[in-house]
Amino acid sequence: MRASPHDRLRALVGGVFQRGHTARLEPGVRALADRLVAELAAQVRGAGQADVMAGIAHLLPVEVIADLLGLPESVRPSLRGWSTAIVAMYEPDPEAVRRAGAERAAADFVAALRDLVAFRRSRPGDDLVSDLVAAGVVPDELVGTAALLLMAGHEATVNVIGNGVLALLRHPAQWRSFLVDGDVGAAVDELIRYDPPLQLFERTALHDTEVAGHPVPAGTCIAALLGAAARDPLVFARPDELDLERRPNPHLGFGAGVHYCLGAPLARLEVAAVLDALRTHLPGIRLATPPRRRPDFVMRGMRELVVTA
Repeated sequence: MRASPHDRLRALVGGVFQRGHTARLEPGVRALADRLVAELAAQVRGAGQADVMAGIAHLLPVEVIADLLGLPESVRPSLRGWSTAIVAMYEPDPEAVRRAGAERAAADFVAALRDLVAFRRSRPGDDLVSDLVAAGVVPDELVGTAALLLMAGHEATVNVIGNGVLALLRHPAQWRSFLVDGDVGAAVDELIRYDPPLQLFERTALHDTEVAGHPVPAGTCIAALLGAAARDPLVFARPDELDLERRPNPHLGFGAGVHYCLGAPLARLEVAAVLDALRTHLPGIRLATPPRRRPDFVMRGMRELVVTA
């Protein structure tokens, strides 16, 4: 049986990811996280407080995804704005101005990616785009894949960092325990489960099927409420409690099955690097002012998270 376009492209991208991109980026990710947290700690010492979102969460993921794709320095300052504008289309009914902004950002990002793909055809590097070009991914598919990686690899990680740090600040006993000998891998998974950055994801049935006894005709769009699934008492003991040592932890923060996030190891690395740096440079971190959340529903995150120590 011929593989579907999704299966074929996923196999190509998955094979490229397995060639060591996470390992290639790890030293840089950890160094950047350590520097950003150290600078945040210095700002706390000097000014008495600092914003985790502005100082860490918005800076680390955009640099990581830019390094992963091999984006030129001239494009990088625009990357965060493009990502923030495009994810507005994830919301159930974005207003006209946000829709127009998303379309402009998408067009600008696609143009930059097409230039990058053309450049890498003649001058390959050690980045993901070069590997995808070498693997025979056609330009349109490569651009679409890179755009998806930006959405999944930037905005979600921004919000995992913000939501996760807030959860730790609201559970000081858990934070103190983590400082002593906490397992950073288990902590990352629990923070993703406890306050997921992506609350809802839509899927369209390709054929007539049934979900938990409910018929789903072909063409029907259904929404998976990931935030609710993360608090399912049939799956998680004490689901409303934060437990940084929770095992097992079968959360759906990275999806499941054929749609499982290929970039999950990289996202875990980014959040782990931030947590390790925080317990080194800001072990006494605490809230300075009430946090401010974004007004969105699908992408759940913080607008501002001001801390002190």
